[in-house]
Amino acid sequence: MNYRQLTSALVPLYGRGEAQAIARIVYEEVFGLSLADVLLGRDEQLTLDERSKLENIASQLLKGTPVQHVLGYADFCGHRFCVGPDVLIPRPETERLVELCVDFCRRRMSCRVLDLGTGSGCIAVALALALPAAHVVGVDVSAAALRVARDNASRLCGGGVAFLHHDMLRVAALVAALRGVSAAAGSPCGGVAPAFDVIVSNPPYIRRSEAASMHANVVDHEPHIALFVPDDDALLFYRAIAATAAACLAPGGIVAVEVNASLAGATAALFSDMGFPARVVKDVFGRERFVVASQGHDDAHEAAHAAQDGAAAHLPQGVLAQQHAACGHEAREQYAQAQPPDGVE
Repeated sequence: MNYRQLTSALVPLYGRGEAQAIARIVYEEVFGLSLADVLLGRDEQLTLDERSKLENIASQLLKGTPVQHVLGYADFCGHRFCVGPDVLIPRPETERLVELCVDFCRRRMSCRVLDLGTGSGCIAVALALALPAAHVVGVDVSAAALRVARDNASRLCGGGVAFLHHDMLRVAALVAALRGVSAAAGSPCGGVAPAFDVIVSNPPYIRRSEAASMHANVVDHEPHIALFVPDDDALLFYRAIAATAAACLAPGGIVAVEVNASLAGATAALFSDMGFPARVVKDVFGRERFVVASQGHDDAHEAAHAAQDGAAAHLPQGVLAQQHAACGHEAREQYAQAQPPDGVE
């Protein structure tokens, strides 16, 4: 099998553009062959072991396994994160959410960040790396996801993120648990005073009815607990986030969340109705993808404008990130059209 044959085999499943992107990433990441090498025919010069490896990779891809799962990693904000079936694959659109938080935190003397629904830890770890002085706490209901997140944090930032195993929908219990996070994580929510400068989240937001129009490689291979919400209560996670902010957001702090583009206005209205004036922010593809809320109009307005002004300034770089943009964007568009015991871990 060569590059052309791999691409042709993937076309019925993914379409030509995405198939080409997947084939390119396989040859570059696994075999070190650039597109120029392929054009020179070097994809025909693989060893027997390499050909066997390629056949195995092709077999997985033809079953719909995401290429990031085949490789075992995905690039996000310039860093390589381990991923697998227990966590969502990071998408390039979500990098804007990180940039928004970084821009806000860099205007403050110090910053304490709470990442609700941390999954692979990509947002929490990216923020810890971009803001070395920040105290970052990641929360997730899935113990399996937290194992992935802890591994990523340990490998990329020396474990510089505290993780809490908890259900973000159980707001009162979550707030109580956050008060117990150790001083090593900045003692967030110590006592009764709010403490987080930023509450960030990319929660489940795809309505169940939208699953039928989504690509099988998303529905069959990514965790439903991190994707779907009931059609009749699609904003339940955002209500919980706003309620947590009411208890744990520091004065002048912001809430920054990724949203279902078709519900962006409704999500912003929910935050505003719960006492956090909010503004919708577009992603690099021009879709209404984020909501920024705060305790005052000025903070949300300023943070949203800062994010929007830079929306075209930091496009994903590198071949794996480019492949995310080609392959991940379709899945994310589908998201928008159609995304335990308690204790510190």
